[in-house]
Amino acid sequence: MDFRQYQEASEFANSAETFLQKDEALNNLPLGILNRCLHNEKQGIITKSAPFFATITDDDNKLVLVLIMTPPFNLGVFGDSSHIQSNEAIEHAIASLKKMPLKVPGVIGTKHLAGTFAEKWCSNDKIIYETAMEQCIFKLTKVNDVPQSPGFIRLATMEDHELLSKWGHEFSFVTETPFTIAEAKEKTKEFIHQESLYVWTDGEPVSMARKARGTSNGMSVNYVYTPKEYENRGYATSCVSELSRMLLKEGYEFCTLYTDLSNPTSNSIYKRIGYRPIGDSIVYQFKSI
Repeated sequence: MDFRQYQEASEFANSAETFLQKDEALNNLPLGILNRCLHNEKQGIITKSAPFFATITDDDNKLVLVLIMTPPFNLGVFGDSSHIQSNEAIEHAIASLKKMPLKVPGVIGTKHLAGTFAEKWCSNDKIIYETAMEQCIFKLTKVNDVPQSPGFIRLATMEDHELLSKWGHEFSFVTETPFTIAEAKEKTKEFIHQESLYVWTDGEPVSMARKARGTSNGMSVNYVYTPKEYENRGYATSCVSELSRMLLKEGYEFCTLYTDLSNPTSNSIYKRIGYRPIGDSIVYQFKSI
């Protein structure tokens, strides 16, 4: 087997993009990250930490695994879990990674790939792994007719910055990677300037959602949040359904999103809108003991 690291996003894309595109919707996360890295590379944008890209090929020089990480976030492990050498590829990847000065805080991927990686990563060191979040990957190609709450969707502006920064900070605590209020302000400003953040307004902002991680034919929806004082009024349903409808009208063939399986309310909302499960995902965090 062969482990190969790539310094440039374009070089990595030449090796891995076709492989990931075979199941574009399911691989929306690595493809979306890759597209963002390609954009930054073309624009000469230098990020705080360089992204990490690697591939593992089998004895016939065919791709088995794709690794991608944007520090300080988790390592993504993607590939064909049914491949006869998938476990061997994971072992080969781990052996190569542990020779590198690379901090791996956790792993995300399908239950089989991420689970095997986490088990083998922690087998010989004073490290344990814990489940941070069990997820489902959803795909939508048509928005169902759902009751719409009072109000309308609009792009967020800098006038919303303080409020949406507060919401973003609160939202982060229901994810696997909470961030500070300062980081929330930075992210919110970036999203507003990207024109990717939307709010549902009923007299005042009551819910938000974001379009993110575009692929060739799809766009992901994330950052969905409604403050507690506005819950149970259908605002999130209206916000996500209208944003999804807008994205399909723009020409995208599908929308995708990740859900936390421990939150049955959000999962039922997305199914009602028209999202259908297409795969599983799990996040493991590594901790020293």
